[in-house]
Amino acid sequence: MSTVILAVVAVILCVLFRILNVNSEPTKPVVFCKDRNFFESILKMAPLLNEPYQPTRLWGFSGHVQTVVHSIIGRVRCPLPIGERCLVNLTDGSTLTYDVYEPLEAKNIQPEDDFTLAICPGIGNTSESVYIRTFVHHATHQGGYRCAVLNHVGALTSVQVTAPRLFTYGHTDDFDMMLKQILERWPNTRIIAVGFSLGGNLVTKYFGEQRIRPSALLGAISVCQGYCALEGTKWLLMWHNFRRFYLYFMTENMKSIILRHRKVLLSEDVRKKHKLNERDIFSAATLPELDEAYTRSVCNALL
Repeated sequence: MSTVILAVVAVILCVLFRILNVNSEPTKPVVFCKDRNFFESILKMAPLLNEPYQPTRLWGFSGHVQTVVHSIIGRVRCPLPIGERCLVNLTDGSTLTYDVYEPLEAKNIQPEDDFTLAICPGIGNTSESVYIRTFVHHATHQGGYRCAVLNHVGALTSVQVTAPRLFTYGHTDDFDMMLKQILERWPNTRIIAVGFSLGGNLVTKYFGEQRIRPSALLGAISVCQGYCALEGTKWLLMWHNFRRFYLYFMTENMKSIILRHRKVLLSEDVRKKHKLNERDIFSAATLPELDEAYTRSVCNALL
């Protein structure tokens, strides 16, 4: 019996070591930069980028555990920045919203120091998401930046959609409209775009599109971006490293957004126009299945 118990304990410890990833060693990040002089200038301002990341002992070495811990602790101890919600009625009948947060010392900022971070959150996220609130808090209190956070159409629980349209993975017009609104209100500000995850894809796509962009837009920062949707989807469909598990939650989040705005998004007229099948939509187990059942049908008609 004691041998069995020891074997079970050994297996549990092996699993814990595997999940916690405690045997990994912190290393310096590998940085790729076409312009070496530009990289050197960045390092002078932020030497931390060239140092190894030292995570919190025990649970800090595992991204999975970090995600779980932050989702629990973050909701309790997350900062609550106070901002102004702005609403814009678009030509297609949609209502675009974004939140603006002024820096802590807004009255003392000189014109040459007026910078705005135009933030694009990840899939189904908004200014109310924990990581966005935390980022805004640090940017406004420590960095002295004004922050404008795009709320993806349909993602806010407190704002109803006013047209049969949700945000999509490649639609950059909403982000462009927010930039225009910022410059109308603060014509002398300079803008730095910041995109997280899916927001990183939208921001980089925006910079690569053949369109006129504001001259005040200095550049962009992409955080945790998936660089190729096709290849990334293949990896997300695998169970290794709980990828399929995360994909499930992202899919359920998207389905909950559609369900929340069901009366508008899946009205009888919309279902007939786009030949939508509610059963296929709400039984989708992955994002590709949901895209086939809903997103592609609706977006093809909008193009």
